[in-house]
Amino acid sequence: MKNIFKGSLRGYVCEDCIEDISEVEILFYLPYRRETRTEDQVTNAKEAFHFVSKDEAKQRQDLFIGKTKTDAKGNFEFAIDERHLNSDIDIDFVCGTVPPKFPKPKREEVVQFHITTLSMRSELEQQVENQDYRWEYAIAYKWWCYIRGHFFDAWVICGHLMNCKTGKPIANAKVTAMDADFLTDDNLGSDTTDANGHFRIDYSSVDFKKTFLSPWFNIETDPNFLSFQSGPDVYFKAELGGIKLVDETKADARKNVGYCLCVNLCSDIAVIDPVDPFPSAWTGIGNAFSSSFGTDPGDFDAEGYAGSGKNVLFSTIRLTGQAALKSAAGHPIEYRFSVSDTTFANDNTVDVPPAASFTKIVGLHPNLFVPGVVSKLIRKVFSLIHNQITVYSDQSDFDTEGWFDVNHAIERALINAGLTAADLALYNLIEEDTLISMNTAALTSAPNVPDIFGPGQDIPDANNIGIEKFSIRFEIREVINKPANQFGPLSGGKILNSVIMNNNPIYRKLSVKELEESTLCSPINGVIHAKYTLYHPYLASGRLHLNSNSPAIDRDVLDGVIDSVLLKRINNDSPLNAPPSNNNLKRCTYSLKLYSSTRKHDGDYGDSDGGSPLEQLFFYDENQV
Repeated sequence: MKNIFKGSLRGYVCEDCIEDISEVEILFYLPYRRETRTEDQVTNAKEAFHFVSKDEAKQRQDLFIGKTKTDAKGNFEFAIDERHLNSDIDIDFVCGTVPPKFPKPKREEVVQFHITTLSMRSELEQQVENQDYRWEYAIAYKWWCYIRGHFFDAWVICGHLMNCKTGKPIANAKVTAMDADFLTDDNLGSDTTDANGHFRIDYSSVDFKKTFLSPWFNIETDPNFLSFQSGPDVYFKAELGGIKLVDETKADARKNVGYCLCVNLCSDIAVIDPVDPFPSAWTGIGNAFSSSFGTDPGDFDAEGYAGSGKNVLFSTIRLTGQAALKSAAGHPIEYRFSVSDTTFANDNTVDVPPAASFTKIVGLHPNLFVPGVVSKLIRKVFSLIHNQITVYSDQSDFDTEGWFDVNHAIERALINAGLTAADLALYNLIEEDTLISMNTAALTSAPNVPDIFGPGQDIPDANNIGIEKFSIRFEIREVINKPANQFGPLSGGKILNSVIMNNNPIYRKLSVKELEESTLCSPINGVIHAKYTLYHPYLASGRLHLNSNSPAIDRDVLDGVIDSVLLKRINNDSPLNAPPSNNNLKRCTYSLKLYSSTRKHDGDYGDSDGGSPLEQLFFYDENQV
């Protein structure tokens, strides 16, 4: 009867990332130190596992009794001679390769490690008692990562991608690892997450030591000005269906990582099964602002200004959050946004606008609803056809009371793709955050400043633009039986008491006084004066800049008005030069520009109004008579 010893060899890359060590030789020796352990003695793994030097290997040559090789799963078998049944056996392995590649060692040497010493009779007895028993050994993280990297230049990243709030894994997402370099960031590789959100990226030092001289000259450069390091500085990108789940930058890079990097990435974007219920809520406006009063940088203040920059909302805004398709009871969900002209301070925890005042309902009020992307469907199992379907909101998704039916929007998207509502089971839902998009211009009505005031001319208070403030309500319900008018209110509704909006452009005018007094084409000289009028109730900045065609003059004009914090910055006599100062103008062509900006914001981007400056050109000739 043959005494077959069955074993397996694996190695830890991370605490929860282990790999089979395939195609390596397993060596068997009689004990190096000839002492037999009792059956209840356990080998100290820390003391046992070690690199076998050439001298040690030479001294143990006469103790060698045989070898075998691991298969693709790291398993091996070896027949134990009857003579050695009562002996302890030393087990080593020769590492000629590491997963997943099969490179040659970096050095011309045998990479041999001693694993442990076993009581062979005890192991064989366990295998007789249990035919499925197999001796298993997993090389510790610190050793296996060192072996992979030091001897084979094999570097690895193991990680998980999950939802930040729920902790649920996100499957089928593409995760890309980048190395932050001073010159050009290196792409270390990509992988697609499995059902557990797990991903693995294998690479070598060649991937992060590239320079513009590669392949002739490779070196790792650090973005902190040529501070050379041995490991890469790693940051991550992750996307699913074209949606960014993780969008790290150089600033997020993990510095000088080792041979094995273990990471947990998370995304605020929910990727869920459509049948799973989850809490529904309106949480924000765009990416920049929350929908709550508070002191965080994106919160609203008591007056209704958004964020720490005291922004006001303009144009089309995205009302963001999350809404399940079905309630916990399995009923479809609908939600509704409405607006009231009645407001209270956001820090008022007692008073709220009366329900009857919310008369401007998205989907019913003229031009208030704006179609947009509200969700995306991604196949649970990749498909070349309709792997991803984008779901847009439409007027037909609202009922006569303004309740929005996201299930109807999804069904319509499936049908438009040539599928049926039943095919929803094949997809996961990517919650893009947008619940609905709303046009604030359908709410604001303050008239613009009439275009009758010239540069340097005062704007009367009667033409000031007033503050427009609104409250926004979010409601959510489950539909039990719509024809029978049976509904159930759901938690998650809220009211934001005060939101300031504005859609008026900046009123701005600019001229050069001396040009106005001439033919507008003649060269001018002497002291030159700018005339300007700049006004907006939410003016953020104003700047007057003068530069010559030559590089001699390139400076801001500081007259105490344009560089103030006034909302109306008006001057009909701002000197651009004042002899005999060093700002005297020389014979040349000059450009005078008026820059400005407001605190208008749509939740994703600030208003570009004023970004393109007003400009006046003039030719200055001090010798002109």
